[in-house]
Amino acid sequence: GEKLLGCAALSSSFVNGVKVFGMDRTKTYPILMPVLKLSYSEIVCDAKIKILKAIEEAGGALDILEQLEQASGLGKPLLSYHVQGAKDSKGLASLGLLDVERRERGKISVSITTLGKLLINNHDPTRTTNNNTDTNNTK
Repeated sequence: GEKLLGCAALSSSFVNGVKVFGMDRTKTYPILMPVLKLSYSEIVCDAKIKILKAIEEAGGALDILEQLEQASGLGKPLLSYHVQGAKDSKGLASLGLLDVERRERGKISVSITTLGKLLINNHDPTRTTNNNTDTNNTK
């Protein structure tokens, strides 16, 4: 009911970086709810958005990294960096935007999470600087 709706509103505010207000226990005074200082769309770079969109356009999941390489137009090292992350940067998996499954012989499969879908559906392409080069129009 009401608590679930509040959780949903707070979760969406994290994704979109907007302020959310609640009411105190007496329902007299508004309270500003704590949210991230940056929205997910500010944390996630254009290359990560491109990867998420490529996976979504391919049906939401890809079985091997080579398929993702073809769908996104990015090389394997760069894909690995953006999917898995590094010491200085969180990857799509650790941000909760992709599910990654390790398979035999070092192969991985990836699938976009609900949060990842929400992010790309709310992504504003006018915010980006170089997102207008669409390499996925070859279909």
